[in-house]
Amino acid sequence: MAVAKLLNLFAVSSLAILACSFGSTPVNALSIESNHHLARHAARGHGVIAAKKKRASTSKRCKPRPSSSVVVATPPKTTSAASASAPASTPKTTAPAPATTSKAASSGNSGSNTGGNTNTNPGAKVGLAWPNGDDSSLRNFKTNKVSRIYSWSPWKPALSDSLGLEFIPMLWGEKQIADFQRLVKPGTAKTVLGFNEPNQDGQSDMSPQRAAQVWQQNIQPLKNSGMALISPATTSAPSGKTWMKDFFAACNGCSFDGLALHWYGTDAQEFIKYVTDFHTTFNLPIWVTEFACQNFSGGAQCTKDQVFSFMDTVTNFMDNSPFVAAYFAFGVMHDMVGVNTLDQLMGPNGLPTDLGYSYIN
Repeated sequence: MAVAKLLNLFAVSSLAILACSFGSTPVNALSIESNHHLARHAARGHGVIAAKKKRASTSKRCKPRPSSSVVVATPPKTTSAASASAPASTPKTTAPAPATTSKAASSGNSGSNTGGNTNTNPGAKVGLAWPNGDDSSLRNFKTNKVSRIYSWSPWKPALSDSLGLEFIPMLWGEKQIADFQRLVKPGTAKTVLGFNEPNQDGQSDMSPQRAAQVWQQNIQPLKNSGMALISPATTSAPSGKTWMKDFFAACNGCSFDGLALHWYGTDAQEFIKYVTDFHTTFNLPIWVTEFACQNFSGGAQCTKDQVFSFMDTVTNFMDNSPFVAAYFAFGVMHDMVGVNTLDQLMGPNGLPTDLGYSYIN
């Protein structure tokens, strides 16, 4: 009898322990890191996962996370998110005449206000921030208004050229240097993007001085072939502006044809003030390479009406501001990974959502 009671007690205890082990885990919404931009280079055996991290700095970013400690590709293959077609099959384009450059200074730049803007049509500033690799749904997002595409990497989505999209390779950070050097040769692109959020832990995360060295070694030499060079993109945290000033001061002999930035928040007027201030401070054409109506400060998220109003207001501002050269909304993807799903520009079927249709048209 005593033995039976003991066995029953043991069984109940075991079930309790098992139930606890499968219980939900509390999370902090401002510190969750979730996978984003799963980039499988199928034919290369190359995998890259870009992670997104929520923070109170009002910014969301893409981080390539290789399957090993270094982003290195093995033999050629087809693509995926933040990847692209095999370099052997990547057509080369003719490099344009050198764009007007500007010298970096500690407080700003003295370059042309239109450098880096290869589209004189104000309605052709729309670009695609594309983490979906060779997904054929890309053809659903090409309109007369959409002119550029980037993938947070040097990998070109396979349909880019046939759709008439200008692919803009990015040197995301130090983990991508080997691939960038191999894929981005003189004449293979018109424009190059610099590092992804170097002022942010968990992103490319470089000091301004180290970033200047990496730029001088890997990006600046491409200027000789006529490529337009667009600066690193910092988060919209206060550290972003300071980092950029220090980077320009450290990058001796560097030239820039545009300044990239990211912005996330819920107030369109704050977005406009931020973009205008960066242009006034650095005197360079602005490339907004990530933006969305998204609260990373712990407050309420934008409603559907607010998301549409935000998009209409900021895109109208950018279309009609000569100093904004290009912009890329966040959300042309299947998984928003923690970002307000009302910002999503792509539906489950690969077609534009109502917001996506508005964005590309």
